[in-house]
Parts: sequence; C-alpha cells; structure tokens
Amino acid sequence: MPTGTDGREAALRARLDATPTPYDLLAQIAAERPDHPALDYLPDAAGSPPITTSYAALVREIRQMTAALRAAGVGPEDGIAILLPFVPQAVTALIAATAAGIAFPMNLLLSAEALTAQMTLARVRVVVTMGPHPALDVHARVMAAVASVPTVTTVVEVPMGAARPGAVTWADFVGTGADGGTGADGAVDPDDPDRVAAFIHTGGTTGAPRLAQLSARNLAAATLMAAAGSGMAAEDRVLTGLPLFHVGGAVDVLLAALSQGATVIFPTATALRNPAVVGRFWQIVDETATSMIGSVPTILAAIADSPRGSARLDRLRAILTGGSPLAPELAARVEKIAARPVCQLYGMTETGGIVSVQPADGRFHDHAVGPPVPLARVALGAVDAACLPGARGEVLVSGPHVFQGYRTAAGTVDRPQDGWLRSGDLGEVLPSGELRIIGRAKDVIIRSGHNIDPVAIEEVAHAHPAVAQAAAVAMPDDYAGELPVLYVMPRAGMTCTEDDIAAFMAAHIAEPPARPRHVFVLPDLPLTPLGKIARFRLRQLAAEHRVRAALGDTGDGLVVACEDPAAKRITIGGEVTPDRWRAIEAVLARLGLGLAG
Repeated sequence: MPTGTDGREAALRARLDATPTPYDLLAQIAAERPDHPALDYLPDAAGSPPITTSYAALVREIRQMTAALRAAGVGPEDGIAILLPFVPQAVTALIAATAAGIAFPMNLLLSAEALTAQMTLARVRVVVTMGPHPALDVHARVMAAVASVPTVTTVVEVPMGAARPGAVTWADFVGTGADGGTGADGAVDPDDPDRVAAFIHTGGTTGAPRLAQLSARNLAAATLMAAAGSGMAAEDRVLTGLPLFHVGGAVDVLLAALSQGATVIFPTATALRNPAVVGRFWQIVDETATSMIGSVPTILAAIADSPRGSARLDRLRAILTGGSPLAPELAARVEKIAARPVCQLYGMTETGGIVSVQPADGRFHDHAVGPPVPLARVALGAVDAACLPGARGEVLVSGPHVFQGYRTAAGTVDRPQDGWLRSGDLGEVLPSGELRIIGRAKDVIIRSGHNIDPVAIEEVAHAHPAVAQAAAVAMPDDYAGELPVLYVMPRAGMTCTEDDIAAFMAAHIAEPPARPRHVFVLPDLPLTPLGKIARFRLRQLAAEHRVRAALGDTGDGLVVACEDPAAKRITIGGEVTPDRWRAIEAVLARLGLGLAG
C-alpha cells in the first residue's frame, strides 16, 4: 500500500522527475550551495584539520571524470570497476561512472580470482583503484585480476603515497577530461535514466557471481527515499564507516546526505577498520561536529566499548544502523554511552538499500526498523495484503527503487514480476505502524517440524553482560533434522564460558526446543566483507562439529571440513580405510549431508 499522507510523496516524485540520476541530484545541490562542504576527509585520527571538498569542486571533478571516461572509450554498457578506500576520489568515481557507463564498486577484500570473475561478468573497461599501501594489499590483487580480464583497457591509480612509476594516476586521467565535461553548458550530456547504471555484487565470494542491476533512476529514487525517511537535512554532518561497495554505504548514507546538501565525513581512508579511529571515536564525533553516524551492528559493538571521555556530542542527534539484525541490548549500550537514539533502517541491495527507516526525530524508538519510506509499497505475505498493524509474513516491496534483475553468465535473471520483489525476510507490523523484521525464511531453524526464530535466541544471548555478539544457527541432527546452536563473542576485557552461557540461556528461554543444544565461545565471530556476521560460515562450523561428534573414535586422525556455502556437503581428509568410508557415509546419510568432491 502507498505510504505517506502529508504531501511528501508528491514532492518526492516531483524531485525525482526533475533529477532522475545521482549526478542530477548533486548538480542541483551544487547550484544552490556551491561553497558548502560536500566531503570532509580526515587524514588521521589525531584531530588534524580535514581536507574539504565543496559541492562546486565535487561536481566540477565529476564532470571532468565523466568526460575522461568517455574519452577512454567507455560506453553506456561498459563497466567501471572502483576499488578505493574512504577517500574523496571514491565519490567522484562512483557518480561519474554512473553517468558514463556502469559503476561497479567492488569489495576491497576479494581474492584475485573473485575479482577476475566479477570484472569479466561486468565487462569492465576501466579500473579505478588505489596505489600500493603498506596496510592494504589491494593493489597487487587488482593487478593480478586485471591481467586476466581482456576487456580492461585502462587502470587508474589513486596514489596512497608516492605515485607508482609508470602508473596512470588519478590526476593524469581526470586531466584528460575537458573542464565542464561533455556539454556546451558545462553539464553532463543527457542520458537514459532507466538504463543500468550500477552493478552491486550479491553472490558471496565463491561460486558463479551475480550482479544486481540498478538503473540511475533506481539509485536516485532510493537516495531520495532514504533521505526523506531518515530525516537527513542540509545542516547535517554525517560520519560514515559503511563501505561504498554496498548500497548501505553508497546510497543510504553517502548519496542520501549529498542529495540534501549535507556534509559527509570520512574518518581516514580505512574508517572504522582503523583502531585509532575506534579508540577516539566519540572525541572524533565531537571534533567534527557530527550530527548523524552511519553504521552497522558490528561497528556499534566496537564503538560501544570506546570510552566517551569528555566528549559532549552537542551536535549528534542520531545513529543510523542497518545491514543486519540489531540486538536490543547492543542498541541500549550505544544509546547509554551516546545518550542519543539508535535508528534502525531496513533494505536490501535489490531495493537500493532502503525499504523502511526510523526517523532521526530525537525520539528513542521501539526495537523495529521504522515505517516504510515514502514511495515504497510494502506488503506482508502477498501483494494484496495490507501493511497494517498485526500483519505478518514475508516482506514484499515495490516502488521506483526496485532493481532490474541480476546479471549472470546466463543473462539477466529474476527481474521482479509486476514490479514486486520478494525479500525472503519475515516481518510483522507493530501497533505503532513500524515494521519489525523477525528473521530470514532461510535462517529459520526447523526442529522436528517446529520453527525456531534465531533472532529470539540471539536477543536472550545479548542480554548476558559478557556477550558482545551472538548468532544462532541450525546444526544438522539425525533425529530432529536441525537443532539450534549458539556462537558468542565476549565483550572486550571480559570472559565467559560455554557452560555459563548455556545456563543463562536455559534460565531465560522458556520453550525447551528453542534452547541451544550447544554453545560455542569464539574470540571473534566470522564476518562478511560488509561487516555482517557470516552465518553461512557458522552453519559450516556447526556441521563440522556434528560430523566429528557422530564419527566418534572412527574420526580419530581425520580432517573434517565444510566449505559448501549451503553447509550440506562435507570434505573428509586423512587416511580412510574402506571400513571407515562405510562408517563415514552412514553418518553423513543419517545427518542428511553429502560428500564434497
């Protein structure tokens, strides 16, 4: 059902019609406030003055970069791979690439093999990357990948120190674009806003890649919808540590803030992966007059243990978080130290990163992800189901932000039917009208036909004072099919034992089937490149544990490993006699698992 009754939707549609691309949005702001800071880049975490880029300067460089890309032969169907840390050039490259071709911001942590596969699928023509850096090994992997991608003609390097001899530097390349870009009036040439303008990888780091396709209008719509829903304004100063190779960082924070004329702050090139930034986080918020923070739960877990010290946080009004479920206990810890509300948002790559968000209106909110943003249509369970209090079911989404399907080696697949996207997320609508995500359909643990919500288990675990992060996943079982198990990471400076956590869980979960069968304490939980807990890896660990336990003495000396993304196939290494093979095959059959390879 359409959301918004206060005229915001009409105004938003009018602006989207007038500025249907990311470049158009930025150019409009630059015309209104050319000298206002668009970007503040902090060269270190020690309080040195920021390097500031005004809106006028940013748009001017985007025009030059767009012209340079076109001069390099980039056309509307060519990919431009962007592998940059939190530096101003990453913003220029992203927006210019959407105008000249197809922007493809890539994960800096990918292997050379994964980079090669993704660049090949995206038909990348130009790569914009960082030069060698002592703390980041990106450059070597990128160059190894480029050597195997025949469509790449140009590699542009942003020096992270002295320029590499023989490299095409950022300054050299941008300088090939005439000032003012491609139009006589200094504007970027008109283009089709409905063509694919960005690829976002969604298929994990192994296996055949698939790229979500977002049009320029999808990006502009999601940008405006996120800004309207969260309440970003021109006077905001938004500090972010969200990676720009995902829609949360690129759209929900960066482009949303720029579309309103706000200032985006990058706290050093490595942002919140920089221990010095985390250690001084609240002081940096004070020094930069930050009013909003863009984060994910793993970032919140880090800054919750950073001392506030004498930081006043006078300008801070909200902390935005999304990307994965937020435990109420973690939200409470952050709100206690900051004395400001944590506002949750919900979205996915396929919707440009936004579906709903709690507004930064000064209120402390329920544990939910807010009402649907303007222009988004949300239904639960079926496309004709009203999104009203009490509704419950799979979240379905429609609107101008919904993507154009996935590019795969077999062509475009899974384009939304009739404009509706099935999210795979299970939601309910609270009496307040806010949406609450209650789990992933694929993450539900099915124990003897009984559905167990892992989020409910995790919320109990996060109430333990020594637990920093927790994740419940399914472990295969020959009797029940699946059993819940719990992985926890202790808070900094604290210890906890598996028996202690298990006793706590048993005392606080009334329903016996939902109590974790095993608790595992790890120094760190595995994370995806986006900073989310890598549940697939925990499911693999759980499968390995169950197989070892089932093999008993038969497994002595054997290596049991699971690398299958679905955690359904097991690799066995070591000396295996025929009798052992028969025992192994019987165990795997009982557990519903197979042999890899």
